[in-house]
Amino acid sequence: MTGKTWRRSSCVISLIAGLSILAGCSRSPYEAPLFPFLSSYGAARAGAPVLLSNAEWWKSFKDPTLDTLIQQGLSDNLDLEIAKERVIEAETIQRSVPRSAFLTGQADVQRVGGDVGPTRTQREGRIGFDWILDIYGGRRAQIDAAGARIEVADAEVDAARLLLLLNITNAYVDLRFHQTSLALRQSELASRLQTLELIERLQRGNAATQVDVVRARALVSETRAELPDIRAAVAASKNEIAVLLGKAPGTLAIDLAKGVRQPRVSMSPDVGIPADLLRNRPDIRVAERSYYAAFLDVQSARADLYPQLSLSGTIARTTAGGSSATEYLFGPSLTLPILPNTNRRAATERRESLVRQAHTNWQQTVLEAIRDVETSLGEYAAALEAQRASERTVRLYKEVVSLTRQIVTRDGATIRDLIDAEQNVANANAALASTLRSVGRSFVSLNVNLGSGHAIGRTN
Repeated sequence: MTGKTWRRSSCVISLIAGLSILAGCSRSPYEAPLFPFLSSYGAARAGAPVLLSNAEWWKSFKDPTLDTLIQQGLSDNLDLEIAKERVIEAETIQRSVPRSAFLTGQADVQRVGGDVGPTRTQREGRIGFDWILDIYGGRRAQIDAAGARIEVADAEVDAARLLLLLNITNAYVDLRFHQTSLALRQSELASRLQTLELIERLQRGNAATQVDVVRARALVSETRAELPDIRAAVAASKNEIAVLLGKAPGTLAIDLAKGVRQPRVSMSPDVGIPADLLRNRPDIRVAERSYYAAFLDVQSARADLYPQLSLSGTIARTTAGGSSATEYLFGPSLTLPILPNTNRRAATERRESLVRQAHTNWQQTVLEAIRDVETSLGEYAAALEAQRASERTVRLYKEVVSLTRQIVTRDGATIRDLIDAEQNVANANAALASTLRSVGRSFVSLNVNLGSGHAIGRTN
């Protein structure tokens, strides 16, 4: 090695060493954000944190039809398929980020010659090599940021899965509510027709007036007028379920008219402090991984502020007319940012602002998650209490109707008493059906807000 070559190599080595020292000063470690969950929940549930194991929470309804719908929805829902494809898209984006070292290849075949010489075939093959010395970790930060966005996309699949569970179960709860309402109205119509027949018989014996008869007929007509809207609501719920399962309305193979009953649950509303909320809630994981990706973007932007050193080379082999030649080219390349580097510094400051925004968004997401859980717990407890009261009300009003029917023919009660008693039963049954719907929907909301079931149906 000559003295001149040694001095050049020494300069390159010294430059690399100097840049490495700068690199050590330019990186800062990532610290995952934390939140004091224990102090963030109501005092009534203060105590030791608990882990929730209620992944298949919809099975608490003990409804095989609902279980089948959930299973088919997890398999065939189109929104869920789109979310899964976005994971694949994010993975390809990460693979497209150039690594520190990479090869390129090229081959050409052409006919060369002129008016005074023979035409010849010339072939050329070329292999290029580039090695970027990632001294400041900018390239590594780009790759890691792309990896974080894969995790974001994966968490969004979990979010899509939870949304699907929410929508299918709520649609099913609504369907059974509308079907129950239809059955109640039909039963109410039969009861009012029976009352009308009784009143007409009493009128023939001069024990009831024409006004009583007309009023009873009006109630029969009023009940009949409510049936078409309820039937339309039943059809709309069936159509919604079909689309959620990736089917055209009217083509669902599952019989939703069979075994009509409103789903009931009795899980205790006292679930303790859901300490696993950070892991279960996909939106919190999306916010945290987005914050991490933004943090890495800052690292990458800061690396662009410093000189970049790379080693590159090519090997080219040319064959023409029976002769061949090989060329070699290899050497270092140093890229120096233009000073003052206003554009790159502005880009770095923008990235720093984005990372602060991402951290604030994470905090806001956690606060909203806690709010959702607290609200759902209160709504579910209230709905269960209302259900118990509604069931007692229905029993008492049915007893009143039975007693009134027995004594109305003995002049112990008026026709108006009987009509009012039947109306009270109808109202109480409607209130109970609505309450059962509220219990079901609040139970669904509570479990989804807790993030339960986010990993159901994962293939990995």
